[in-house]
Amino acid sequence: MKYAFVLAGIFLGQLVRAQPVGSVPKPISLTEALELAQTNRLEIANQKLQVELAESDEARRRAAWQPQVNLGADFRWNTQIQRNIIKNAPFANNQDVVLRFGTPFSNALTAQAEQKIYDAQSRIDRRINQLTVDKQRLALDKQAIDVRQQVTEAYYQAVFNREKQRLSDLARLRARGYLEQAQTRLQAGTLLQTDFDRFKLDLSNADLTFRNDQRDYALSLENLRYRIHSPQAVEPMDSLKALFDQFTQQELAAKTRPELHQEEADRQINVLNQRREQARLAPLISGYGAYAAQQFADVFNPIQSGTWFPYNYVGIKVSMPLYNGHQARINRQDYVRRAQINQNTLQQLQSDFDYELRSARNTLDQARENLSETQKNITQAQAILAIDRVRFEAGTLVLADFRNSEYSLQQAETNYLRAVYDVLLGQIQVRKAQGSL
Repeated sequence: MKYAFVLAGIFLGQLVRAQPVGSVPKPISLTEALELAQTNRLEIANQKLQVELAESDEARRRAAWQPQVNLGADFRWNTQIQRNIIKNAPFANNQDVVLRFGTPFSNALTAQAEQKIYDAQSRIDRRINQLTVDKQRLALDKQAIDVRQQVTEAYYQAVFNREKQRLSDLARLRARGYLEQAQTRLQAGTLLQTDFDRFKLDLSNADLTFRNDQRDYALSLENLRYRIHSPQAVEPMDSLKALFDQFTQQELAAKTRPELHQEEADRQINVLNQRREQARLAPLISGYGAYAAQQFADVFNPIQSGTWFPYNYVGIKVSMPLYNGHQARINRQDYVRRAQINQNTLQQLQSDFDYELRSARNTLDQARENLSETQKNITQAQAILAIDRVRFEAGTLVLADFRNSEYSLQQAETNYLRAVYDVLLGQIQVRKAQGSL
């Protein structure tokens, strides 16, 4: 036990030293904590970048429909001019004639342009891109919900542990006061030494409980700081009761869970991919044109007049696959199966979420019943302890019964705090199940 105290002290010391020297925790409300988390959490920043990447796919598709223009230059030195043969040349008595065509230097400057005219896949790609952007935005919404839940739970945990620490501090002060009274009675000879030792043991246990609650509170503050990625130490500003009243007054309408929207977007994308595979078999039509100038010269002199000869052309190109090994049909069948998987997953998710909502509501109802019961218990325990304290001081109540009354009050206070905390967590679970967190 002694070593456990030493290790606990070392751990708390390291936790304190981890904070900057002279750092004072900054009080923040739950709303401020949520805003900081939305700003500081890197996974949210990354998901925003994913949305921007998805949006760039549509910009890339539109860019492909702009005229594609290329400029080219070719400077060539024919170190040995190619020879050609004219068979049975009539102007050479039907003899074969070997000729060389060209000049030592032939240069060319070209400007080429190509413009898509018809592509059956383009409109489908545009719709797929829109759905992909929507899906990434839904992922951002889900990420924000998860972060809000984590931060809210961490905030509640910190407030709960702070209240526990406060109650254990009060219990420690009561135990010290009872020990001082017992010391007076022991000196007066109206209290046995064994009864006095029990008061000392109560104070020792109360000190231990207070130290443990201090440790839990310090850990919960560190967890809250981590959840919001705060560069400095923070502490909750709101009380447990204020949070309870605030959450109770807020009534948010139920929404469709983002997971369902994401799965529906995946299903629609797979349906569109079926159509896209069919569109691959449609012709692709594009127009093209070029303007060029070619130079022929015996010496390298690009600016020599009379040696450049322009030419140009325009045309329409049509391409259509005739046979690709039935790849399109195989791919369509795969996308049909994937769409069916999405449909089955949608039904399973809806069933899971309905069960999650029913379970969360049952848990919340039970937590509310426990809260109502603990409120009655704590009032009764306080009244009993007040009467028993008078009776004990008057010598008409034995020590064991007085200590039981004291313990009952401590249990009632702890149970009340736990009940409030459970109601808050239950409300979070219900709102998450409703998609309104």
